[in-house]
This record gives sequence, structure tokens and C-alpha cells, in this order.
Amino acid sequence: MHNLSYHLCTTRQRSISAECITSFCSIRGKHSQSQGRNIKQSSRTWLERQQKDPYVHQAKKEGLPSRASFKLKEINEETNTPQPKRLIAPNMLVLDLGAAPGGWSLYASTQLVASQGGAVVAVDLLPLSTEGDVIGRIENNLHGQFTFIQGDFTEKHVRDDIMDSFAQLSGNQTLPGLIVSDMAPHFTGDTKTDALQTINLCEQALTFAVGDDCFDNSYSPRDAKGTLASGGSFLCKYFSCGKENELDLMEAIKRAFRSVHVLKPKASRKESSEMYLLGLDF
Repeated sequence: MHNLSYHLCTTRQRSISAECITSFCSIRGKHSQSQGRNIKQSSRTWLERQQKDPYVHQAKKEGLPSRASFKLKEINEETNTPQPKRLIAPNMLVLDLGAAPGGWSLYASTQLVASQGGAVVAVDLLPLSTEGDVIGRIENNLHGQFTFIQGDFTEKHVRDDIMDSFAQLSGNQTLPGLIVSDMAPHFTGDTKTDALQTINLCEQALTFAVGDDCFDNSYSPRDAKGTLASGGSFLCKYFSCGKENELDLMEAIKRAFRSVHVLKPKASRKESSEMYLLGLDF
């Protein structure tokens, strides 16, 4: 795992300041025109960067829906220091939150063995990509041990659908051993606003995985009412936005997992504040 940058988390409690809260409203008002120009410039920069990105070209070559697959692949194959074995075990039940366009589910399906109980349930508000027959390839890899649910995982009926799907796919084991999230918000063009929204999404995914009370000091994994199996792992994307804005999230995940790491895969652009939060052994 020598090529993957990782750090042990040592951060503590976060308190969202008034400045952080009001930043969600900062895209309107007197600065909106200048921000509009910035967004146009960002779009041009993004297109130029895409054209030069080797991971983008490799994704097209392999028929992948996005370059995101390489991030999960790298984390899975090169996390031997924080984890002595691969993150995705062949017999694992995997829940992919915010799965569209489908790159992470597709990669996970190549690491699982259906005959050993491996299966994937993917959830997103948006449908999976229709390009490259993503769903067909996942189902073929898993011999049908795959379910896609289009909906909001924070809603009770969607959560019930997720649990029912795992029960149908696995027969006996109903809780996933790995929950992953590569979710991103609708970007506003305001760096701080966008980063804070990714923190919020990560917090939602974490509470879904390990229980709503993980942000309480009295939280105990033994009494948790989440959806992750005991001993399971959690991986989530967020954008770094300062320790003071990340502290609650970091403290909560450390309450739930024996080992916590912040990862920066090589496939994640150096100039990006994108990071991945990994919790091991729930």
C-alpha cells in the first residue's frame, strides 16, 4: 500500500459555525454574477483537464462509466497497511450508496463471487448509466446477485427495500459487510459550500451505516441500530474543508470503528480536496 496516501485520524468534535451555515446561501446576492463567470471558467478548466487525464482515457478504453472505478480499485488493492486484507472479500454483501453512474458497483462485482454469497445492492436518486451496459455487466459478474434501487436511502421505505433486497439475495445474512459512498452534491461553484455539502452527505451515509446516535458521546457500537454488519467496513468520499468543519464527522466515525483512516488515492486529482474516509472493524 506504499503508493496510497493515508493518515490516522486524530481530530475531535466539530461545531458548525454560523459562517458555515450561511455559506450555503452565499451563491445568491451581489456576488452571483461573478460566481457565474467563475463557474463558466471552471467548466472550461474541467474540460481541458478531462482531455489530459489518463484515468479518463483508461475508463473509456475499458468501457467504464467513469474514472471513479480506479479510486475504489486502488483503495481495495493498496490498503494493506491499515487493513491486512483487501477491503472487498469474495463472499461479502456490499451496499453502494449514491451508486450512479455505476462505476463502484461494477468494480465491486469483479471482486465478489456469487457462489460464495457475494452480492451488491446499489442505491441512487438517479438511474445507473445506460452506456456500456453497466447493469448487464454487473449482473453477469454476479450471476444476478445484484439489485438497483432508485430512491433516497434516508427514507424509511427505501431503507426497508435495501434490507429486503439483501435478504432475498443472501438468504440468511441480511446486513452488508461493506457500505461505500462516492456521493457528491449538485455543485454550486462555491468551494466551501460544496465541501460542506459533501461532509453532510458523508454524515448521512455514516448514520445510515452505524446508527443515528453515532454523534452522541454515549454512543456504543454494541447498541447501534444501523445497517452495517458487526465487524464491517465503511468508505465515504468527502471534500476537505478544515478540521473545524470535519471534527464531528471524524469523532463520530471513531466511536463506531476500531480503526479509522483518511485516504487520498493516486486516481484522485492532486489539486482536488477530495478525500476518502475509511472505517474498519465496526
